[in-house]
Amino acid sequence: MINISIDYEFDWGGRVKTAKAIEHVTLPLLECLERAGAKGTFFVSAETVAATTPMLRSIADAGHEIASHGFHHDLRYDTLSRGELEEEIRSSKETLEDALGVNVVGFRTPQFRKNRYTEEVLASMGFVYDSSSVNTSLKGRYEHRQHEYGLLPEIPVSTIYGRFPAGIKWINLLGAKFDPDEIRVIYVHPFDLLSMTETVQSYVKGISPVVLAFYLARFGSPLGTIEHVAQGSQTLASIVAERAIG
Repeated sequence: MINISIDYEFDWGGRVKTAKAIEHVTLPLLECLERAGAKGTFFVSAETVAATTPMLRSIADAGHEIASHGFHHDLRYDTLSRGELEEEIRSSKETLEDALGVNVVGFRTPQFRKNRYTEEVLASMGFVYDSSSVNTSLKGRYEHRQHEYGLLPEIPVSTIYGRFPAGIKWINLLGAKFDPDEIRVIYVHPFDLLSMTETVQSYVKGISPVVLAFYLARFGSPLGTIEHVAQGSQTLASIVAERAIG
């Protein structure tokens, strides 16, 4: 089973409150997924909704899943109290459902910073799965499958070569070798898909030059990579439902 998931957030990983990347890449990305016969999961940062509602409706109308990526992307979700976490998740779910008329059942925490209360809060609000972990032994925010208590299914992001999170940037740079026995979950941000020219043009003072260099580094076309690796992609909600039936 394969899933391509898109962390739909403001530019530069939510570091600035503009949606230039979303505006540039949403239509090409949808066309790419259609050519691949793929359905993806869009983890939407709800703070983007006011600026991107027409694009989000196009995504939902194309049959892709709308899931929650929290409300404010620039918070350290792992440091929030239970009450603060509840407010962030509840407001994101309600904002997405009210704006788009969809049922939001999946969650991914910003920056993979999972809170020890995440599963309890999600289960209490009717979510059916979480995708906030990475299948890796790396320490820090990628620490192997942290804060999992079996309260709802956890569908972790895959790794390539057993170590690097399976983001399109890493796949473009290093190629892809996955564990054939795991659900293959690959993720991407809108900003990852900008051309090199667009990336330079959108550069904002205060963003680290190292971050800029990472976004500029690539082999081939990011959209071309997605079209290749997303073949057969299903939404995470459908994968969870299928596993439950099986």
